Amino acid sequence: MNKINVILESGKDGYGVMFENIPNVFSFGETVDKAKANAYEALRFHIESLKEDNLPIPKILKGNFELVFHFDTVALLNQYQGIFTKSALSKITGINASQLSQYANGFKKPRKQQVQRIEKGLHSLANDLGSVHLV
Repeated sequence: MNKINVILESGKDGYGVMFENIPNVFSFGETVDKAKANAYEALRFHIESLKEDNLPIPKILKGNFELVFHFDTVALLNQYQGIFTKSALSKITGINASQLSQYANGFKKPRKQQVQRIEKGLHSLANDLGSVHLV
């Protein structure tokens, strides 16, 4: 099964979708779930359009494929803003809460090192939660 990387970017009215290695195909959704569903629909439409126009279908789109979604930092922070406060994220990432707010609002773009700290902190939390057993 082919895997297609998909970038979810936060925008003013929702989430934009771009496909890695598939140029000129884009999608959008008001929520992350709608953006993901619309991503599949955009690819189906693209494949059908190629067939109708007798154009070659890229190898990655032949047969079964899986979309692997990647959040940009703004999209991630906005998607989970009701679950994680900036203060809580600050504790698990070591990044100042006001700095995280600036990233979430798009006022500043995090450096690669900061993005890695956010990702590492979230993965660490996920691993900790995965090992929890309640009695």
